[in-house]
Amino acid sequence: MRYLKLAKAYLKINLKSLAVYDLDFYFGIFGMMIQNVLNLVALSFLFNIVPKIKGFTYDDLLLTYSLSTFSFSIFRCFFINTLNLAEFINKGNLDTILVKPINPLFQLINQRADEDAWGDLLVSFVLLITVSLKLHYAWYIILMLIFISFFTSLIFMSIALLGNVVSLFSNGLSDLAEITFDLFELSKYPLAIYSAPLKIILTFILPVGWVASFPLERVATYHEMYWVLIIPLISIVYFVIIYKLWNIFINNYQSTGS
Repeated sequence: MRYLKLAKAYLKINLKSLAVYDLDFYFGIFGMMIQNVLNLVALSFLFNIVPKIKGFTYDDLLLTYSLSTFSFSIFRCFFINTLNLAEFINKGNLDTILVKPINPLFQLINQRADEDAWGDLLVSFVLLITVSLKLHYAWYIILMLIFISFFTSLIFMSIALLGNVVSLFSNGLSDLAEITFDLFELSKYPLAIYSAPLKIILTFILPVGWVASFPLERVATYHEMYWVLIIPLISIVYFVIIYKLWNIFINNYQSTGS
């Protein structure tokens, strides 16, 4: 209950900070919408040349794109500040988080909101619904894909925390959290198009293949409904493992003295 009240208070503060720069907020949303439209146009040009890639059609790729973007947008809307730990360390702000009697990750997550991500979230949601209807998926399949996406956003946060471990180990001198953006780009496409070693990495080590590829193949295509439970479970287990590792390093962190 205490953390729910704190989350509500943080949300009010973040919304007020966005309202101060309302034009920037709306321009940011509009800019991300335009960027997504341009990405889709580029993808359509590719499929005008090559109708299928490894058996996947343009609509299949649109579905993986929308699933991946929707999941990543949820991460950006609520967990984006996990990418900024190195900056917190370098400025000495991590010390102020650690001395408070509140979970450090909870504080880190709630100290900033990403105004641009809402444009991504809107476009990917509309695209997910549109493509699913075009492919004649039943309404419950669409709901399941949306449900799964909220859990797979934890995979992106886990990868960001894994990058944070490097920052904590090096006292902010190295930062691998930004690799989350690179892995997001890889998650937009089915695993089948990648080489065997990369498939293993994207399934078991940096498991962004679970974000869009597995939901497309197992839930949307083959209607194997037990994957609706397996994919969220995998996302949660991966997050718990990385969070425990993150906790080890945060508990042994020594201040930079800034």
